[in-house]
Amino acid sequence: MPSDPLDLTIVITAHSEGRLLRPTVRSVRASLAAAVASGWACELLIVADTANERTRAEARRWSDRTDLPFRVRLLETSHGESGASRNAGAAEARGEFVGFVDGDDLVSVNYFPVAMTLLAATDDPAIVHPDYVVSFGARSVVWRTDSASDPEVSYRDLVRHNLWPSSALTRRSYYLAHPYRSLHPDSGYGPEDWMWNIETTIGGVAHLVAPDTVFFYRVRETGGVNNRHATSVPPAFDLDGLRAALPALTPPPESPTTAPTPTRGMRSLAHRAYQLVLPTARWSTQWLSFEAKHGIYRGVRRIARLALPHRTPPAPEPVLPAPEPVLPAALAEAFADVVEIEPAVTWTAFSAANLAVWRARDDGYGKFLDDAVRAVGDRRRAFVMVPWIGVGGADLVALNYARALQASPAYAGLVTIVATSLPERTRRDLIPDDINVVQFDEGWLALDPGMRRRMIAQFLVQARPELILSVNCHHLTDALPAYSRQILDGTRLFATLFAFDRVGAGYPTNPITDDSQRAYLDDIDGLITDNTTTAALIGDILALDPDRILVHRQPALDALPDFEPRAGTSDEVFDDLHPFRLLWPHRLDGEKRPDVLVALAHELRARGLPVVIDVWGQRVLTSDGDTLLHELAEVGVVYRGPYSGGLPSLPLRDYHALLLTSQSEGLPLVLVQSLLLGLPVIASGVGGVPDIIIDGETGLLTEGPDDITGFADAVGRLLHDGALREALAAHGYDFAARHHSWAEFSRTVDAAFAPVAAASD
Repeated sequence: MPSDPLDLTIVITAHSEGRLLRPTVRSVRASLAAAVASGWACELLIVADTANERTRAEARRWSDRTDLPFRVRLLETSHGESGASRNAGAAEARGEFVGFVDGDDLVSVNYFPVAMTLLAATDDPAIVHPDYVVSFGARSVVWRTDSASDPEVSYRDLVRHNLWPSSALTRRSYYLAHPYRSLHPDSGYGPEDWMWNIETTIGGVAHLVAPDTVFFYRVRETGGVNNRHATSVPPAFDLDGLRAALPALTPPPESPTTAPTPTRGMRSLAHRAYQLVLPTARWSTQWLSFEAKHGIYRGVRRIARLALPHRTPPAPEPVLPAPEPVLPAALAEAFADVVEIEPAVTWTAFSAANLAVWRARDDGYGKFLDDAVRAVGDRRRAFVMVPWIGVGGADLVALNYARALQASPAYAGLVTIVATSLPERTRRDLIPDDINVVQFDEGWLALDPGMRRRMIAQFLVQARPELILSVNCHHLTDALPAYSRQILDGTRLFATLFAFDRVGAGYPTNPITDDSQRAYLDDIDGLITDNTTTAALIGDILALDPDRILVHRQPALDALPDFEPRAGTSDEVFDDLHPFRLLWPHRLDGEKRPDVLVALAHELRARGLPVVIDVWGQRVLTSDGDTLLHELAEVGVVYRGPYSGGLPSLPLRDYHALLLTSQSEGLPLVLVQSLLLGLPVIASGVGGVPDIIIDGETGLLTEGPDDITGFADAVGRLLHDGALREALAAHGYDFAARHHSWAEFSRTVDAAFAPVAAASD
């Protein structure tokens, strides 16, 4: 055991590298020899953590060597995790300074001596990384790192990227004061060196760069740390502390005396033109997906810019031949040395002059995440996650849950609605003032889909709510297959599935069933629907136990109105001057089957029944939308236009019954409202409709939307039987009041989402 003090211990952490450990140690040997030649007393410590036999044999081969200018030691551990093995290496090291290299990577010859010179020159807490990182193997990338003191480096960059590679040198005391987090590979968290870089930055240790040094990072096709970390997210960290330690860039304020430049004036004019065109664009694109629609909005902006007065462009500069790319001297020298040790670097070296040098900068991800976490504040116990809050049935459901949770003792004041889609789709005026709202910046939708999934996961890990209720939030559903372990680590999650949309020739689709693997369903706490028919269907499709499917009957009005039938008295007589009026108050799209009204109107006319059908609802523009409206008008069906505020906003006293002709449904809240407001219902017996419309008791059912005879028979019965109208109205009100009141719903919410600790008392 030598008693002389050591300046530097280089720790190689090895696991299952096998023969790949050989070139790593060879490159480390060359750099350590250069450090020794510069006057530094050094040692090499190989930490073989749960290493396989080939790796242990290679490590022993080096520890048995006596012909090196430094000592080699072997430490065998069984942590099975990179952070813990690094911590063990730091504890075992005898040098005043310690550096780490993973067991399949390589370093330039000058790395250790240059880093030591930099560290010895400062008494301030500092960590030194290589100047360049070259990825080789499965992909070739040249990455130029930056010191934390670089004015262009922001904390948001570090939120978005791991700014510095795993290889670093610093004082051993700093490693002991800031140990790596132990993140087991199965946890889904990582990389541990990213977390270490974040936490040391928060702790006031400066990250520096050793000029002209190179680190060679081996990228494997399969396996390895780099592939495992591709679907990892960092565990929660002190974002406020990071923000304080590495402030964001602050652009210099524009002088108020600066005269507007032509570019600035043109941009203003383009913006005014865009604002003029925007309302038309919004109306004419409502039938599209919202992401597609947003693309059209961007096109409108471009068109507005093109519509500006023509400007004569400046004369083009003469085109000169592009210079041949020149590899920086430090990289060229490092490549020349390393390819003799590891020829696998050759093809990367051969093409390096043509590779763009990458720098880790936030592409918006860090800002979007930071803004969302800050908007949560301390109101993070319960999240209701939605794409948006509008005026549809699912929007009303989301508001119901948010309001019920806010009113519960366990979550009062700690509820946040998280909206992930386009901000323009959310109606803030519908959300009570006492409920917090986090609206994702629309720019996040332009991120790569993989980064969107990762950002959702990192946002939820960072905020860590106790409860998540996802009401048709497809962005969250999309993230669960890859990140359910991280999202659900200490968080309970319930998701809704009310009905299936239909595409093509009526094929069913839903974000939950679109995932063909569905492994995450074993991890979430349950699926919520609003009727027993859908509950049985999704249980059968998804092979879920019945106790994992919750049926929550939704309230449709803030308060129960007094019973007041709207269908007229039992002796009311109808004729052409006083027709029987039917209300069809739904969105005009294929799922709602407005085309049925054409056939029904023909049938009612053929029977000589004095009936008028009024259509209220948002028109969804399709290629045949104008044709449908023309056909409706031809048979006397009147389109009254869109409405908001639910059935109470319509003149219900003008109508005698409500029609629902849908192809598929969950349990439409418009039916609950109709019963509570005393308006009898005639409905397709699809989906969850029979849960509330019991044929002959609370309403009348048909066999489906194409049962024109059934619809006409039901209309005839109500038209001729005033007693039936009154009985259906009374029984329907009683049923809806008992099963769909706010009091009943609040009891359901309290029982389903009671905090686990409280539930176990």
